[in-house]
Amino acid sequence: MKRNLFLLIFVGMMLFSLVSAEEEIGKSWGAFEQGEEVRIVQTCSDATYINISSISYPNSQTAATNINMNYLGNGEFYYVFNSTEQLGRYDVRGISDGCQETFTQYFVITPSGFANTLGFYILMLIIMGSVIFIGFYLQDAWFVILGGMGLIMLGIYSINYGVAGFKDMFMTWGIGLFEIAVGAILSIQGGIQKMYYD
Repeated sequence: MKRNLFLLIFVGMMLFSLVSAEEEIGKSWGAFEQGEEVRIVQTCSDATYINISSISYPNSQTAATNINMNYLGNGEFYYVFNSTEQLGRYDVRGISDGCQETFTQYFVITPSGFANTLGFYILMLIIMGSVIFIGFYLQDAWFVILGGMGLIMLGIYSINYGVAGFKDMFMTWGIGLFEIAVGAILSIQGGIQKMYYD
């Protein structure tokens, strides 16, 4: 009983540490893939100009300052930002002579371009862990092999598409490789047990 409680507390702490709270200022343009160009768009029908005061990287360093946005007509202005190698939230601040006069918005750069994949990732981790647990509980190697293969697939997913909530590729790759290793060990051990001991 104590062991199960300790395991539950440990897993809870791991899941809690995956969630990163971000300060919500301004409106979001959404999520974009790492290295992709981001088209920053502002619409203001009575503005003659819109300037971007600053764009800051996720580590709070300034990426760009004093940028005149291009006018498309009908009150639409745009700027293409292409320095998106860092993962995380980019804050954009600007000023114009119309509408709100100032604005603060942001966009998020993730390895896959998808935001909020943490819930899917945790759900898949729980499902794979449950399949492995059932395999050990029933002493059925096929369940353990299936759960191990699922962990391998989840590890490959983590490496290819990243996990939203992690700010660097080091953690994403580390977790992905760990999942692949654990899945491989469980699958191989289950296969050996099926071949030689059944």
